[in-house]
Amino acid sequence: MGGDGLLVAGGYGLFLKQNWLLTKQDVRSVVPVRQWISASPRVTKDLDIVVGLELIADEATHRGIQTALAKQGFAASERNPRWQFEKRLSESHTVIVELHARRPAQDTPHLKADRYRIVRKPSLKAEGIHARLNPEAVGCELLPCEFEVEGVMVAVPNPVTWSVMKLTATRDRWRRSDEEARSIESRQFERAQAEKHAQDVCRAVAMTTRDESDAAQSVVDAIRATPEFESAGQALVEFFGDAGGRVARAVGPNWGTDDFALICKTLADWFRN
Repeated sequence: MGGDGLLVAGGYGLFLKQNWLLTKQDVRSVVPVRQWISASPRVTKDLDIVVGLELIADEATHRGIQTALAKQGFAASERNPRWQFEKRLSESHTVIVELHARRPAQDTPHLKADRYRIVRKPSLKAEGIHARLNPEAVGCELLPCEFEVEGVMVAVPNPVTWSVMKLTATRDRWRRSDEEARSIESRQFERAQAEKHAQDVCRAVAMTTRDESDAAQSVVDAIRATPEFESAGQALVEFFGDAGGRVARAVGPNWGTDDFALICKTLADWFRN
């Protein structure tokens, strides 16, 4: 699933791009996958799909997404109906699809956003979908990376937007892990999640192709003034700015010294220019 306004993000999107790069000897990236110390993709049961706002607003396409999910055996979850869909593979394994979207402008026709979700208006009720509000997906519609996987075209976010999402997640999880009111188990879980997101930041940057690198400045220019981009830049300074800091100690050993330095420099070029 991907393309035509649907982007595969999250850990699964990174996994697909990594596998694609391994098949493309002629596509150069910031740090070639074969050069990584730890190239094993992290396990994820969630499939995060960033949905274009125009797809939510258009009634026919809107219904089509829900129909396509149903045909693949996904049903709306009880906890988050309409933007989270589940497919039970076995008693112990469930695949979850989560639909996300960036924040629409207030005057966007046929769309309404609240604190948590984006919905179509008028609502299509049980025949329609919602999307979880993901402000950090800012700029996701700009220059997605498209490639073919087993005959299916897939699109993933541009690396700048991907970094905004993952830097923000790293910061949020790490700060939760520092909350003394949490149990030890909860703090350990949040720290582990923070480190996973930090590693995903590195992977997103490492897999930036030459073409994406050349186009990155245009994406930066388009989203530079947004609060999400500014906040991600602050997270970069807080967690990636210190060569001896927590993120460097946590994920740096997964990379060669020069490769990790190049990843950090690339991020700095995007967020501090």
